[in-house]
Amino acid sequence: MGRKLEFIYGNETFIVEINKVDRTKIYGRVLTETYDANEKECTLATLARDGRTIIPMGGTASGYVNPEGIWIERDELVPIDRDGNAIKEVPSSFSAPTNLTEEVSIEEFLDHPIRLSYHLSDEGITDALAQKLKAGVIFKFPFSYRGGVYYDPAFLMTDLDGELWMMIGHTSDIHFVGYEQAAICAARAEELGEDDSGDRDSFDFDML
Repeated sequence: MGRKLEFIYGNETFIVEINKVDRTKIYGRVLTETYDANEKECTLATLARDGRTIIPMGGTASGYVNPEGIWIERDELVPIDRDGNAIKEVPSSFSAPTNLTEEVSIEEFLDHPIRLSYHLSDEGITDALAQKLKAGVIFKFPFSYRGGVYYDPAFLMTDLDGELWMMIGHTSDIHFVGYEQAAICAARAEELGEDDSGDRDSFDFDML
């Protein structure tokens, strides 16, 4: 059973159950089993840096030490920015209702690579919001599953079958190059007197 998330739209509050959907639920998964020459199942191990010591699975772990090399617990860690100032952590989105106030275009949604998809139950959704989503409106809101140093951009939307979805992504830093830039490069080459009609970049098969 999935966790429940509370939303506020207008003056109405509703609760939905979220269920993560990943590739294994859609396509299944493949499990690879390895056996030696005697048909005994092999297990994963790690070769230490000395080149001789074999560490079996579960024999390694991660830990945290301070600049003096003293072991510290995870709950003692404090997030800081590049200037060394403490960063105020954000709470989990499950700890309080989330307001749905920001509507975004499909173009803005597509500017966010999606890394997580959640199918939501729609039993508690309000009629006003259901009509908005049915009309193709996409809502954007901040989301954090466990809490942390920042929120992820999340989107609430419906598909063509009317199923309710929550998509988690991040802002893309990709800048698309259009024909205008290519034309500028070509014009610049002409200004520099470069001639592409020669054979300076031709391929010499005698080199093979």
